[in-house]
This record gives sequence, structure tokens and C-alpha cells, in this order.
Amino acid sequence: MFALPLWFPVASLAILGAIWGSFVAALCSRWPEGTSVAKGGSRCDQCGAQIAVYDLIPVASYLLLKGRCRHCSHHIGLMSLATEIAAALIGAVSVLLFSGTQAIAVAVFGWLLLPLIILDHQHLWLPNRLVFLLALIGFVIGPILTTNISLVDRVAGLVAGFLSLEVVRQVYKHIRQREGMGAGDPKLFAALGIWLGWQALPIVLLGASAIGIISVSIIHMTANRPRMAFPLGSYLGVSAYFYVWIV
Repeated sequence: MFALPLWFPVASLAILGAIWGSFVAALCSRWPEGTSVAKGGSRCDQCGAQIAVYDLIPVASYLLLKGRCRHCSHHIGLMSLATEIAAALIGAVSVLLFSGTQAIAVAVFGWLLLPLIILDHQHLWLPNRLVFLLALIGFVIGPILTTNISLVDRVAGLVAGFLSLEVVRQVYKHIRQREGMGAGDPKLFAALGIWLGWQALPIVLLGASAIGIISVSIIHMTANRPRMAFPLGSYLGVSAYFYVWIV
């Protein structure tokens, strides 16, 4: 039977990932400002010039233009490049670590988490539409990603994921009379329960806590003004993605 060389699926998912990453970078830049990513072409934030199609090639265009606008030479910033590279790596690594349709499922899982991780890290915001999309696709593709998890376990993960953090959020709010956790975090944890099953939730939460402690420590040691609010959703997303590497 004819088999494709390994470089072909690796390159294919890396390219798809880079294209998705370009969209995610635009989404995370425009959506918080109330601008639709679906309307109008890409424009330079500084001079407003329309960006040509040949300047929108993921990764390559940024490198060729040295990270600057062709028209006004305004520096674009590294976030868009980093997002494209991250999405490309998610695609490539999925093929290298997994096989067949499971590799595609791992890539899709990582690609869906990427905008949530970025938006929560930058704006402490987990949009309901993205969380619900993650949950919905989890019912369809989750069985391919985690083949040994039953539908009952996924529904239990949905319920346990939401209630475990929502109870903590409400208790803290009642005692301290202020929000201590965003309303999106329990919803995201519920969506992760659909993908991974209830069995994964304690490990994902433990991993998120470890990531959070490390991040907080680094920020407090390096930042002039330590950050007072931290993106639990971002930590949960990163932890959940790496969880699938070890199961």
C-alpha cells in the first residue's frame, strides 16, 4: 500500500496551522476592540493602508518585511508571528507524536485552544462563542482524541468541570463580596471535560496550578508592577493541551 513520506503530513499540518494562526492573530487583535475579523481587509494599525494579499503569507511575509508595514515602516509586533509559529508547531508536532486521525484531532484541539489562551492571557476574556465551539466540536472529535473515554464520562466531565470551578467562584464571591474568578473559567473547564473526560480534570487542574505558580513567580521577580489578576483559563488550556501528550 502506498504511504506518504512523513515530511508531507508534517508540512501540510504546519502550513494549515500557520494559516489558522494568521486568522487567530487577527481575531485576537480585532475582537477585543469591537472590530469584526470577517469584515474588511487587513489594514495597518498605524497608517491605515490596505495590506496586499502577498503581504499576508503566514510567517514568510513577516520575515521578508522584517516585521514592518510596507507603506509606513511601522513595527507590526511579534505577537502575530508568534501566533502563526505556535499554530504551525501544533500541527507539525501532532503528526510527529500521533498517527492517523488522532494526529488531526490533537491538532484541532490545540488550534481551538490557541485563541482562548491568547485572549485570556491578554484580556482576561474567554468569549462564550469560542468556549461553546470548543465544547461542541469536543463531542464530535473528542472520541478520536481520547478513544478510551465513553460518552458518559464526557458528559460527567462537562458537569464536573463546570460545577467544580463554579462552586469555588460563587463561594469566594459570597465570602469576599467581589469576583475572584472569571465566569468563563468554569465553562472552559467543562468544555475540556467533554474532550478529555472527567478522569483528566484533576490532572489538568494540577498542571494549570503549577503553570500559574511558575508564571506568577516569574512575573513578580521581573515586572516593575506585578500583575494582580491572572488568566486561569490560559493555564487550563496549556495544561489540557500537554495532557494529551501523556495519555
